Amino acid sequence: MIENQNAGVTQKKKKYGRLKGFICFSVAAFISFSQVSPIWAAEGTRVFDEAGLFSAEEVQELETRIDEVRDSQDADLAVLTVEDAQGESAESYADDFYDSHGLGVGDDASGILLSIDMDNREIYVSTTGYAMKVLTDARVEKVLDAAYDSVADGNYAEGALGAIDSIENYLEMGVPAGQYTQVREEKKHSLEWYEALFAAVAAAIVAALPCFSVMRQYKMQKEHRQSLGFHMAYRADSALHFVQNEEQFVNRSVVTRRIPKNPGPGASGGSAGRTTIHQGSSGRMHGGGGRKF
Repeated sequence: MIENQNAGVTQKKKKYGRLKGFICFSVAAFISFSQVSPIWAAEGTRVFDEAGLFSAEEVQELETRIDEVRDSQDADLAVLTVEDAQGESAESYADDFYDSHGLGVGDDASGILLSIDMDNREIYVSTTGYAMKVLTDARVEKVLDAAYDSVADGNYAEGALGAIDSIENYLEMGVPAGQYTQVREEKKHSLEWYEALFAAVAAAIVAALPCFSVMRQYKMQKEHRQSLGFHMAYRADSALHFVQNEEQFVNRSVVTRRIPKNPGPGASGGSAGRTTIHQGSSGRMHGGGGRKF
């Protein structure tokens, strides 16, 4: 009887152990899937229509066209539409989306994201890695030209396809001669006029109060009258003598030297070869540009 009871307890422990192991395995599998699922989605999808601007047929057409470009070029390509930028600029939202969705190919995550931001009313092109060198500032403007009219008229898929054609053309051309990279200088916060005026008035008041206090305590009117007598006695025994000196100009020696100007990086190509880059919130460098519509 005792042996049967012990056997029953052992079987229950085995069941609980198996159940515990199954639960742990399920939790681990769920966590792993949740971590890698965004990357899987990024690998299989390149049209992210958050604003619902495209029909199902247009999404398929864009996906097919993007796949053609990706298969023939060393760069990733994606299209994004934005309904709510969550308070971010079109640039910040596009850069963050690119970095957080596993876009890009190669060690430098080379790629291009075309964003139609309905919240900020802006078309934005975000570039990364090798694609930053291909799409210089001037070329980004041309890509925006290819999309602008259609997007402004509400033909969003047509505008995206026009931009994709332009991007493919530049990827086939490669990095232009004289291309150079320039890090954008971030704008510093400047005080408004009323803030500066308030600060100046407050500083003047704070500085004036101790001055008036000291002046009232140290007028020294009696000492001032005595000092006048001292000055008169000093001047009574004083004398003034003039001495005339003459100087003659002998000669002058002037040496001139031509200092060559430093043309700086990329001067041969001018601004046409410049790629202006900036750092995103993830720490990765991005290029690109945008235009309001």
